[in-house]
Amino acid sequence: MPVRLFRLYQRKRIININANIIAAGLLALLPTAGIVWVARNLIESENAWLFTLISVMADICADVSIFFALHWVANHWRPIPGKTKKERAALEAKPPSFIRSASLVQFERALLSPLYYLIAASLMRFLLHHGYQAEHAVFIAFPTGLIITRIVHTIWGLRTGLFRDHEEMEHNKARTDETPVELTEDKTAP
Repeated sequence: MPVRLFRLYQRKRIININANIIAAGLLALLPTAGIVWVARNLIESENAWLFTLISVMADICADVSIFFALHWVANHWRPIPGKTKKERAALEAKPPSFIRSASLVQFERALLSPLYYLIAASLMRFLLHHGYQAEHAVFIAFPTGLIITRIVHTIWGLRTGLFRDHEEMEHNKARTDETPVELTEDKTAP
């Protein structure tokens, strides 16, 4: 079963983009919480904004790094061949450039990041004012922002075509390359 799930993860962009972003967001919680814990023990301050800022900066660095690694695994690493002809075709379809593809996803995430960080930072600040430890508030606030922005990004990606599978992109490109050019009569010739 894990092999089948891995092949599905690699074939379907709607799955791998969302899975990578969710995994990166959740995996980034550990270094983020650790950095906040270290900062809280090194900095003698009760300023909620300071720890919120530290958590946001740590989260960005960890999340982006983890996402790029997972994006490469999903779209460019092919350790397991497909079993069926359709699976093999989907896995062998040429993916877009790694840098271009990952950067496009990150660009869209950057456009949505104000929503994500507004939710995460506001909820974290709220939780800090209601007695939560900073490192515990990270584990509630950031996943909440992640869920909401995943829903928004998925809707956006379905509408723009970002979540289109490699095989479908390759097929559409081949179809447009084969479209005959319509010849028109030159009415200016004598």
